[in-house]
Amino acid sequence: MRARRRALTRHGRGRLLDLGGADMHRSLWARADDVSDATVLDGVGDPRLTALADAGERFDTVVSVFQLAASADLGETLRSLRQVLADDGRVLFIEPGSQVGLPGRIQRLVTPPLRGLTGWRPDRDIPAELRVAGLSVIDIRRHRVPTLQLWLRQVLEGVAHHALTPGDGRPPAEPA
Repeated sequence: MRARRRALTRHGRGRLLDLGGADMHRSLWARADDVSDATVLDGVGDPRLTALADAGERFDTVVSVFQLAASADLGETLRSLRQVLADDGRVLFIEPGSQVGLPGRIQRLVTPPLRGLTGWRPDRDIPAELRVAGLSVIDIRRHRVPTLQLWLRQVLEGVAHHALTPGDGRPPAEPA
């Protein structure tokens, strides 16, 4: 996972918002060539996300590593994320992938107790949730993670941006 996280630094550009703060993240973005300014939050529950959206702040890149799966209110988190994302901005994400078969059944079985203990939901279909929130997933890759935890063996790495509306090619306006 560290290698995947480091690989994201090649895709970050401009003004960057990292949803899943740790000191390690700050040092990664400080070394990224195309990142002019990095703001690192203490997870999706950090009230600064809503404050940044309310203040009209805009970011060229928003990064989420296992943060969307941890959001207590994913719809609200994605609304705030869309508000802070610049018109030509990108969302870079690494999130657990919902699975099928035996790993999928195990994933669905462990989700309720895991959510109760940590707030984390590994069974979310993050690409579908991004689309519902008005974002288009333009690149996605599935990775197998070597772990004994079957419900975490697949992670999704992807890029999303504002969904374009037919006609003028601009992102949809925020609802009033």
